[in-house]
Amino acid sequence: MILDIYLRWYELALRATNFEVYGSPRKDLFQNLILSGMGGSGIVCDMIYSVLYSSSEIPVTIVKDFQIPRWTSKNSLLCAISYSGNTLETLNTVSKALEVGAEVCIVTSGGKLLELARVRGLPHVVVDSGLIPRAAFPQLLIATLKLLSTYRINLCSDLKSLTNILRDVESVSKTSKELAEFLKNSLPVIISNTRFYPLAMRFKDEFNENSKMMAKVEVIPEWAHNDIVGWELPLGVVKSLVIWDDDLVIEFLIDYLRGRGVDLQVLKLLGDDLLSKMLYGSYIAGLTSVYLAELRGVRAEETKSIDMYKEFLKRRVNH
Repeated sequence: MILDIYLRWYELALRATNFEVYGSPRKDLFQNLILSGMGGSGIVCDMIYSVLYSSSEIPVTIVKDFQIPRWTSKNSLLCAISYSGNTLETLNTVSKALEVGAEVCIVTSGGKLLELARVRGLPHVVVDSGLIPRAAFPQLLIATLKLLSTYRINLCSDLKSLTNILRDVESVSKTSKELAEFLKNSLPVIISNTRFYPLAMRFKDEFNENSKMMAKVEVIPEWAHNDIVGWELPLGVVKSLVIWDDDLVIEFLIDYLRGRGVDLQVLKLLGDDLLSKMLYGSYIAGLTSVYLAELRGVRAEETKSIDMYKEFLKRRVNH
């Protein structure tokens, strides 16, 4: 059951800190970094990008598509993340990167990507199989951090300390149940600043997949140049979840929405840095989405529409 996996996040994350990195980098310095992944794996890309945005000395971009940037070259590093190892979009980016001589490294639990990594001798980390992909997030994140560190891209100096943010399951469960009760009969709009955009997207995606709910994400300060006008006559079904950060625009946002009569909650995140706060927030997102599924009487594990899309792609690609 998916809830059981979420409740074991600390254990799964701690286990991931001991995963082995197989293979050696061809070199450890590159002119740019491409992060490739879809769905729950793609959120790992988003979070790493957000952390690197203010610290990386090389350009970093995210690919959630079949194509890679035209400028990809032998001086590029492409890090491909796919829990199943069979995500067609990600497989295609790896193939195209290898064609132009780029360095490729991989995080997966198996499938064609793992086979390719072993045959081609590509640096890779293997996460635990048998999990539901979106619930395997902490392992995918920590495995990717370990893999990138072999290329001198260091985002976390102590991975075991990072996992500690997941230890207080009781407190996170309580917060998540309260949030689920608040959002159960609404169209959730998750609002954050740019730093926490990946976490806002994580909430949306978890609500979509687990809770079978539509949800929307808005990001400040861009929000104040377009979305803000849409709140002048808010729909009664809308409720807002605001991800707190020490940001003047967020203070304005909260006052503005309350002045429009919007029902909202502010989520304050535990953690010492951006990465730990996003990991903590992702835990709340996952549990909240499962509790919402229970309240809505739907099965969190099922993603029938995604399965339909994947079957469609397989039929077309095989032709």
